Amino acid sequence: MATLDIFNDDAFSVQEMTAKVNKATYRPGQVGDSGLFHEDGVRTLVISVEEKDGKLGLVEPSERGGPGETADHEKRNLIPFRLEHFQRDDSVNADEIQGIRAFGMESEVEQVEDVVSRKQDRHLRDMDMTLEYMRVGAIKGIVLSKSGKVLVNLYDRFAIAAPAPVSLDLGNDAAKVDEILEKDVAWSIEDDLDSFYDGFHVWTGRDFHLKMWNHPRIRETYLATNGASVLREAIPDRFTIGKFTFERYKTGRKATEDLGSGYIGTNEGRVTPMGVPDLFITRFGPADYMETVNTRGLPRYAKQYAMPNDKGRNIEVQMNPICLCTQPGALRTITL
Repeated sequence: MATLDIFNDDAFSVQEMTAKVNKATYRPGQVGDSGLFHEDGVRTLVISVEEKDGKLGLVEPSERGGPGETADHEKRNLIPFRLEHFQRDDSVNADEIQGIRAFGMESEVEQVEDVVSRKQDRHLRDMDMTLEYMRVGAIKGIVLSKSGKVLVNLYDRFAIAAPAPVSLDLGNDAAKVDEILEKDVAWSIEDDLDSFYDGFHVWTGRDFHLKMWNHPRIRETYLATNGASVLREAIPDRFTIGKFTFERYKTGRKATEDLGSGYIGTNEGRVTPMGVPDLFITRFGPADYMETVNTRGLPRYAKQYAMPNDKGRNIEVQMNPICLCTQPGALRTITL
């Protein structure tokens, strides 16, 4: 029986395998789970962000039926960004599927699909972690690869200076932390964002989160509210002060060792405005297959093809994303 003929079944076509990997359990991490990034697919390998030199302003009233106020022409600048390509290669050797026969209700195809799926699942988890790391980079303004290579420096691309970190002076028990957050962070972001927003989410490192929660000014704030009971409980992973929601970012030991540092520094918080349309975006491009040319990109792709002399099948999983903050001047870092 020619077992390898199984791979000529439609179940192993690019379309079917890609559909299955996109239905697989998604593990994006905390930033991906938050819904902060708007996702979409594109048909190209480059996207452009339009930068407008226009400003918000009031419109002067005019006579009904008469001419209106003349608008100034806005200066526009298209900034191109190339999508990144991430691919993981694997294989299924002939010996791994030797002896597979129909058993019970399972067909040979279904059993071989299980072998392929087990291999793909590990690579999909790594792809999800990679996408999350890119998103964390976007909220920092600089997107890095695992090796530390700069994929996109948003400050350089938009020709702006990175905002200076804001210290909350948490080592000082008398520091008016809530006022610093309002005046030095919220008002500053409002000036640079120049748009409506719905509060701020702060992604915090371990030490920063702990010191923030234990600062006397913060605890006094909770004592004066109906939420005072939380002070008797374990330190929450998420709490809110005014318009700021603080969430401890959990990288974990293995991920930290893999990179040499946590996704979010232990002594910092990364502030992201919420509720601003298209402020944070993820775009997926098409795979580099003939079958996907000029098609709208999907989050992930999978394909298999024969090894030389039919020794087995090569398998690959790939994604082609870019993650951006379209107004990096509105990003802030807060420190101890």
